[in-house]
Amino acid sequence: MSSQVENPTIIRNPNRSLWEAAVTGHRTELGQLATRCWPAVYVWLRASGAAAAEEAAQRTEDFFARMQTIEMPRPEEEDVAHFQEFVLHRLTAYAEAGYPPADVAAQAAASLVIDRMKAEKRFGQEPSGRSPDDLFARRWALTTLEGVMETLSVEYTTEGKERLFPFLPPFLSFSGGEERYQEIAPQAGVSVSALHVTVFRFRQRYREVLRRFVGDTVRDEGDVDSELTKLLVGAS
Repeated sequence: MSSQVENPTIIRNPNRSLWEAAVTGHRTELGQLATRCWPAVYVWLRASGAAAAEEAAQRTEDFFARMQTIEMPRPEEEDVAHFQEFVLHRLTAYAEAGYPPADVAAQAAASLVIDRMKAEKRFGQEPSGRSPDDLFARRWALTTLEGVMETLSVEYTTEGKERLFPFLPPFLSFSGGEERYQEIAPQAGVSVSALHVTVFRFRQRYREVLRRFVGDTVRDEGDVDSELTKLLVGAS
Protein backbone atom coordinates (compact mmCIF):
# COMPACT_ATOMS: atom_id res chain seq x y z
CA MET A 1 0.00 0.00 0.00
CA SER A 2 1.17 3.55 -0.61
CA SER A 3 2.29 5.75 2.24
CA GLN A 4 0.09 8.51 3.55
CA VAL A 5 0.77 11.38 5.89
CA GLU A 6 -1.66 13.45 7.85
CA ASN A 7 -3.21 16.26 5.87
CA PRO A 8 -2.47 19.45 7.86
CA THR A 9 -5.42 21.21 6.23
CA ILE A 10 -7.91 18.84 7.88
CA ILE A 11 -9.26 20.38 11.07
CA ARG A 12 -10.45 17.86 13.59
CA ASN A 13 -13.96 18.35 14.91
CA PRO A 14 -13.50 18.31 18.73
CA ASN A 15 -16.87 16.58 19.08
CA ARG A 16 -15.66 13.58 17.08
CA SER A 17 -14.04 10.54 18.63
CA LEU A 18 -10.33 9.83 18.24
CA TRP A 19 -11.17 6.91 15.96
CA GLU A 20 -13.48 8.99 13.78
CA ALA A 21 -10.68 11.54 13.46
CA ALA A 22 -8.16 8.81 12.60
CA VAL A 23 -10.42 7.35 9.91
CA THR A 24 -10.72 10.79 8.32
CA GLY A 25 -6.96 11.27 8.12
CA HIS A 26 -5.65 12.45 11.49
CA ARG A 27 -2.49 10.50 12.30
CA THR A 28 -1.94 12.18 15.66
CA GLU A 29 -5.21 10.74 16.96
CA LEU A 30 -4.26 7.31 15.61
CA GLY A 31 -1.05 7.58 17.60
CA GLN A 32 -3.02 8.44 20.74
CA LEU A 33 -5.15 5.34 20.27
CA ALA A 34 -2.05 3.21 19.74
CA THR A 35 -0.64 4.47 23.05
CA ARG A 36 -3.80 3.32 24.78
CA CYS A 37 -4.17 -0.13 23.23
CA TRP A 38 -0.67 -1.48 22.56
CA PRO A 39 -0.73 -3.87 25.58
CA ALA A 40 -3.59 -5.82 23.96
CA VAL A 41 -1.63 -6.12 20.71
CA TYR A 42 1.48 -7.24 22.59
CA VAL A 43 -0.46 -9.93 24.45
CA TRP A 44 -2.03 -11.20 21.22
CA LEU A 45 1.36 -11.41 19.51
CA ARG A 46 2.96 -13.09 22.51
CA ALA A 47 0.14 -15.65 22.72
CA SER A 48 0.23 -16.23 18.96
CA GLY A 49 3.76 -17.52 18.86
CA ALA A 50 6.27 -14.77 19.62
CA ALA A 51 8.79 -16.84 21.49
CA ALA A 52 10.40 -13.99 23.39
CA ALA A 53 9.40 -10.68 24.90
CA GLU A 54 11.81 -8.74 22.68
CA GLU A 55 10.31 -10.29 19.55
CA ALA A 56 6.75 -9.48 20.62
CA ALA A 57 7.70 -5.91 21.53
CA GLN A 58 9.43 -5.32 18.20
CA ARG A 59 6.45 -6.72 16.29
CA THR A 60 4.11 -4.48 18.30
CA GLU A 61 6.15 -1.40 17.44
CA ASP A 62 6.36 -2.45 13.77
CA PHE A 63 2.61 -3.08 13.63
CA PHE A 64 1.73 0.42 14.81
CA ALA A 65 4.49 2.04 12.74
CA ARG A 66 3.01 0.42 9.65
CA MET A 67 -0.47 1.60 10.63
CA GLN A 68 0.84 5.16 10.82
CA THR A 69 2.13 5.12 7.25
CA ILE A 70 -0.34 3.02 5.24
CA GLU A 71 -3.53 4.45 3.81
CA MET A 72 -6.49 4.34 6.14
CA PRO A 73 -9.36 2.22 4.80
CA ARG A 74 -12.37 3.79 3.20
CA PRO A 75 -15.48 3.11 5.33
CA GLU A 76 -17.24 1.71 2.28
CA GLU A 77 -14.41 -0.78 1.70
CA GLU A 78 -13.77 -2.08 5.22
CA ASP A 79 -15.68 -2.20 8.50
CA VAL A 80 -14.23 0.62 10.57
CA ALA A 81 -17.12 1.16 12.97
CA HIS A 82 -15.15 -0.08 15.98
CA PHE A 83 -11.44 0.49 16.49
CA GLN A 84 -11.00 -2.67 18.56
CA GLU A 85 -12.38 -4.89 15.81
CA PHE A 86 -10.36 -3.03 13.18
CA VAL A 87 -7.11 -3.56 15.11
CA LEU A 88 -7.79 -7.27 15.62
CA HIS A 89 -8.60 -7.70 11.93
CA ARG A 90 -5.41 -5.92 10.88
CA LEU A 91 -3.39 -7.80 13.48
CA THR A 92 -4.59 -11.13 12.11
CA ALA A 93 -3.65 -10.03 8.59
CA TYR A 94 -0.24 -8.90 9.87
CA ALA A 95 0.39 -12.37 11.31
CA GLU A 96 -0.81 -14.11 8.14
CA ALA A 97 1.63 -11.98 6.14
CA GLY A 98 4.50 -13.23 8.28
CA TYR A 99 4.95 -10.17 10.51
CA PRO A 100 6.63 -7.91 7.94
CA PRO A 101 8.79 -5.26 9.62
CA ALA A 102 8.07 -1.58 9.21
CA ASP A 103 10.26 0.18 6.67
CA VAL A 104 12.97 2.62 7.71
CA ALA A 105 10.78 5.68 7.16
CA ALA A 106 7.96 4.26 9.24
CA GLN A 107 10.32 3.28 12.06
CA ALA A 108 11.85 6.75 12.04
CA ALA A 109 8.43 8.40 12.25
CA ALA A 110 7.04 6.05 14.88
CA SER A 111 6.67 7.51 18.36
CA LEU A 112 5.45 4.38 20.15
CA VAL A 113 8.10 2.61 22.21
CA ILE A 114 7.05 -0.48 24.14
CA ASP A 115 7.96 -0.79 27.80
CA ARG A 116 9.36 -4.32 27.54
CA MET A 117 9.36 -5.11 31.26
CA LYS A 118 5.85 -3.78 31.82
CA ALA A 119 4.51 -5.63 28.77
CA GLU A 120 5.98 -8.96 29.82
CA LYS A 121 4.80 -8.55 33.40
CA ARG A 122 1.25 -8.09 32.16
CA PHE A 123 1.55 -11.09 29.87
CA GLY A 124 2.62 -13.18 32.83
CA GLN A 125 -0.63 -12.24 34.57
CA GLU A 126 -2.82 -13.53 31.75
CA PRO A 127 -4.86 -16.70 32.41
CA SER A 128 -3.72 -19.86 30.68
CA GLY A 129 -5.80 -21.90 28.28
CA ARG A 130 -7.42 -18.94 26.52
CA SER A 131 -7.14 -18.04 22.85
CA PRO A 132 -5.10 -15.06 21.63
CA ASP A 133 -8.35 -13.30 20.65
CA ASP A 134 -9.80 -13.77 24.14
CA LEU A 135 -6.61 -12.50 25.73
CA PHE A 136 -6.64 -9.54 23.36
CA ALA A 137 -10.17 -8.61 24.45
CA ARG A 138 -9.29 -9.07 28.12
CA ARG A 139 -6.16 -6.94 27.99
CA TRP A 140 -7.91 -4.30 25.89
CA ALA A 141 -10.59 -4.01 28.56
CA LEU A 142 -8.18 -3.99 31.50
CA THR A 143 -5.93 -1.41 29.83
CA THR A 144 -8.94 0.83 29.23
CA LEU A 145 -9.99 0.59 32.87
CA GLU A 146 -6.42 1.31 33.97
CA GLY A 147 -6.36 4.36 31.71
CA VAL A 148 -9.58 5.65 33.23
CA MET A 149 -8.19 5.27 36.74
CA GLU A 150 -4.91 6.96 35.79
CA THR A 151 -6.85 9.88 34.34
CA LEU A 152 -8.85 10.26 37.54
CA SER A 153 -5.71 10.03 39.65
CA VAL A 154 -4.16 12.91 37.68
CA GLU A 155 -7.34 14.95 38.09
CA TYR A 156 -7.39 14.46 41.85
CA THR A 157 -3.69 15.28 42.10
CA THR A 158 -4.20 18.45 40.08
CA GLU A 159 -7.01 19.44 42.46
CA GLY A 160 -4.80 18.79 45.50
CA LYS A 161 -6.81 15.73 46.56
CA GLU A 162 -4.19 13.06 45.96
CA ARG A 163 -4.33 11.91 49.61
CA LEU A 164 -8.04 11.18 49.27
CA PHE A 165 -7.90 9.34 45.95
CA PRO A 166 -6.63 5.90 47.14
CA PHE A 167 -9.71 5.48 49.34
CA LEU A 168 -12.19 5.94 46.47
CA PRO A 169 -11.69 3.14 43.88
CA PRO A 170 -12.94 0.37 46.24
CA PHE A 171 -16.29 2.14 46.37
CA LEU A 172 -16.85 1.51 42.67
CA SER A 173 -17.81 -2.08 43.41
CA PHE A 174 -18.72 -1.67 47.07
CA SER A 175 -22.37 -2.22 47.96
CA GLY A 176 -22.09 -2.46 51.72
CA GLY A 177 -23.71 -0.36 54.41
CA GLU A 178 -23.06 2.80 56.31
CA GLU A 179 -20.48 1.18 58.56
CA ARG A 180 -18.01 1.12 55.69
CA TYR A 181 -18.24 4.90 55.28
CA GLN A 182 -17.81 5.34 59.02
CA GLU A 183 -14.69 3.19 58.91
CA ILE A 184 -13.07 4.91 55.92
CA ALA A 185 -13.93 8.56 56.65
CA PRO A 186 -11.45 9.00 59.57
CA GLN A 187 -8.71 7.32 57.53
CA ALA A 188 -9.40 9.65 54.60
CA GLY A 189 -9.50 12.68 56.88
CA VAL A 190 -13.07 13.73 56.01
CA SER A 191 -16.47 13.53 57.66
CA VAL A 192 -18.86 10.69 56.84
CA SER A 193 -21.22 13.06 55.05
CA ALA A 194 -18.35 14.53 53.03
CA LEU A 195 -17.23 11.03 52.06
CA HIS A 196 -20.72 10.20 50.81
CA VAL A 197 -20.65 13.26 48.56
CA THR A 198 -17.11 12.53 47.40
CA VAL A 199 -17.91 8.91 46.54
CA PHE A 200 -21.02 9.97 44.63
CA ARG A 201 -19.01 12.46 42.57
CA PHE A 202 -16.19 9.98 42.06
CA ARG A 203 -18.56 7.34 40.71
CA GLN A 204 -20.17 9.91 38.43
CA ARG A 205 -16.83 11.13 37.11
CA TYR A 206 -15.63 7.55 36.65
CA ARG A 207 -18.63 6.79 34.42
CA GLU A 208 -18.01 9.96 32.42
CA VAL A 209 -14.34 9.21 31.79
CA LEU A 210 -15.04 5.56 30.99
CA ARG A 211 -17.66 6.54 28.42
CA ARG A 212 -15.20 9.02 26.91
CA PHE A 213 -12.48 6.38 26.61
CA VAL A 214 -14.86 3.89 25.02
CA GLY A 215 -16.46 6.59 22.88
CA ASP A 216 -13.06 7.39 21.40
CA THR A 217 -12.93 3.89 19.88
CA VAL A 218 -16.20 4.03 17.91
CA ARG A 219 -17.37 6.19 15.04
CA ASP A 220 -21.01 6.28 16.07
CA GLU A 221 -21.89 7.54 19.54
CA GLY A 222 -24.85 5.18 19.51
CA ASP A 223 -22.42 2.25 19.75
CA VAL A 224 -20.92 3.33 23.09
CA ASP A 225 -23.31 1.32 25.28
CA SER A 226 -22.75 -1.93 23.37
CA GLU A 227 -18.98 -1.34 23.46
CA LEU A 228 -19.16 -0.76 27.21
CA THR A 229 -20.95 -4.07 27.65
CA LYS A 230 -18.33 -5.83 25.51
CA LEU A 231 -15.57 -4.16 27.53
CA LEU A 232 -16.95 -5.35 30.87
CA VAL A 233 -17.39 -8.88 29.51
CA GLY A 234 -13.84 -8.83 28.18
CA ALA A 235 -12.44 -7.76 31.55
CA SER A 236 -13.79 -10.87 33.27
